[in-house]
Amino acid sequence: MELRAARLAQKVGEKTEGTAAPPPIAVAEREAGKEKEGQRYSIRVRYDTILYDTLQNMIHSSHAAQDFTYPSLADFIRAALQAYKDGMTLTELDQNGPKVETSLRVDRELAQFYKSLPGRMRPKILERVIRTFVKQTFRQAR
Repeated sequence: MELRAARLAQKVGEKTEGTAAPPPIAVAEREAGKEKEGQRYSIRVRYDTILYDTLQNMIHSSHAAQDFTYPSLADFIRAALQAYKDGMTLTELDQNGPKVETSLRVDRELAQFYKSLPGRMRPKILERVIRTFVKQTFRQAR
């Protein structure tokens, strides 16, 4: 085993003159994707459990209708938060009830925007954002 490992290490260390292997395409694509996509940040969000169930049902039914605009609940919430950041006015109110907590991966700008919201008001604001975005999304679908 040690002899085999030594031979492999020796082969890796050997370089023939004038030859340089380019990185595999998959590695190059992955590196380009990292540069393009940027670093991802995680934020923790809390919202109403009934709203969570409603969103899950909405996404499942849209998938059944071959509408894959929002592949997951996290993508829907990201889009809602981005719309709020871009100036969407809040028309819906939050509702009292048990909350569910999840974490989302977002880009740097959206994470900074979410962190800039008042700490104790973040769940209420996010719930209003999601409810308003749901209403606007359904209005556009009709």
